[in-house]
Amino acid sequence: MRLPVKSLIATLGVASLLIAGCGAPTVENSPAVYDDSALSEVRDMYELYSKTNKKAPKSLKDFSLFSDGSPTGFSAIKQGNVVVIWDVELNPEREADSADEVLAFAKEVPENGGAVLMKNRSIKTMTAEEFKAAPKAGPIEEPKAKKAG
Repeated sequence: MRLPVKSLIATLGVASLLIAGCGAPTVENSPAVYDDSALSEVRDMYELYSKTNKKAPKSLKDFSLFSDGSPTGFSAIKQGNVVVIWDVELNPEREADSADEVLAFAKEVPENGGAVLMKNRSIKTMTAEEFKAAPKAGPIEEPKAKKAG
């Protein structure tokens, strides 16, 4: 039995609409998604720099080679949206590093809570109170004011 061409086209059209609706959900663009993405890239740059150079990064300048591969994280640090605790030695085995010490965080975390990168390279959400109580992996430098021009 042959289906008429119009029936076949209609059936294929309905099937394609059903299949399209079954795909992966669209990722919502939000500040939380941005912070998680930026901190993931910061984690990768910190870890890669530490492994490659056998020492801890001391400033954003140390991440300059990674700016193309980690543009969100690099730019988040440069713009002051993410604060990094520099000069922290990482153990090559993530599990051996502290899950309690803060390594980097979104700039609004101290006042409003939000995404935090821990020394063991996990990312978690903390309230402002949890952040204030959490041990830091090192001293936090105040971001330098950007020069106009």
